[in-house]
Amino acid sequence: MPLQDVQVTINVAYPAPRIGLGRPAIFAQKVGAATYTEYTTLAGLAVDYAIGTPAYEKAEAVFAQNDRPDVVAVATYETEIEASLAEFYNRAWHFALIADDVDVEQDAAALFFNEQEFKLLAVQVQDDVGREAVKGMKRVIAFNHDVVGEHLDAAAVGALGSLPVGSITWKFKELKGVTPIYPTQTELDAIELDNAIAYVMKAGKGQLSEGKLANGEYIDVIHGQDWIKADMENEIQNTLANSPKLPYDARGIGAIQAAMLTTLGRGYNNGIIATTADGLPDYTVTTLSREESDPQDRNNRIYRGGNFEFGNAGAIHEARIKGQIRV
Repeated sequence: MPLQDVQVTINVAYPAPRIGLGRPAIFAQKVGAATYTEYTTLAGLAVDYAIGTPAYEKAEAVFAQNDRPDVVAVATYETEIEASLAEFYNRAWHFALIADDVDVEQDAAALFFNEQEFKLLAVQVQDDVGREAVKGMKRVIAFNHDVVGEHLDAAAVGALGSLPVGSITWKFKELKGVTPIYPTQTELDAIELDNAIAYVMKAGKGQLSEGKLANGEYIDVIHGQDWIKADMENEIQNTLANSPKLPYDARGIGAIQAAMLTTLGRGYNNGIIATTADGLPDYTVTTLSREESDPQDRNNRIYRGGNFEFGNAGAIHEARIKGQIRV
């Protein structure tokens, strides 16, 4: 009997807050059995993690932001961070943070996330060695920041992770409690070549230099993909649970199709899904009829006939404008 009755798989074709999808979990090393605790206030967290401890400082950077999440979790591990990541992976968080920024733990966590298809890891590195260790890793955000006592990774996740998924790109965003740097163009080019993000002074204000994952994908695209997956699974699961019986015919299949369309409509309204040239939402849903389904699937009560696709809305990160002066 599967723990999850509904699974939505999204394959990205080239070219081409839900509660929990902005919550961070801080993974902190601590002697003893692994634990997982959720906190709604920094004061509550301070009872277990004193002021000045790595876990407290990461949480402080999260709670300092205007659009902070409703909950910050702390998960502990004694020796192996990947064991704690695996144990608490299915809890209600979406962004992992590492309390003490230790390279070996960041690298282990990055390898773990490189094998996942859901959730994201944010790490703070100080130089090219740290950037290159995670460069190319899937579902990893590398923040390059070397100001002592500041946590760009936690500030960014705290400020941006819980905003409506699809409504923002992470580039350009201003954060609290982070000092902008003034890199040379060569230095910034090196950071961005490694698909890392710095907090720079530009146009008179501090802002994130980019919005990419360590593998070059854009954060908002992958976060949006995760939202579509989670929301559609919940919609279909609720459709199944709230019906006395969903028949394996046009009625039941129609109900599943309606649930799929509900999620895609929300995704369009949030800004995840693009608009066509005709001004219409750029998504489609197709379903196989009962007669088109595999008889063995009908016997096992598994419906595999739902498919959807959508155009990603993306975002404009740069503009090249030409002008002409008349004489």
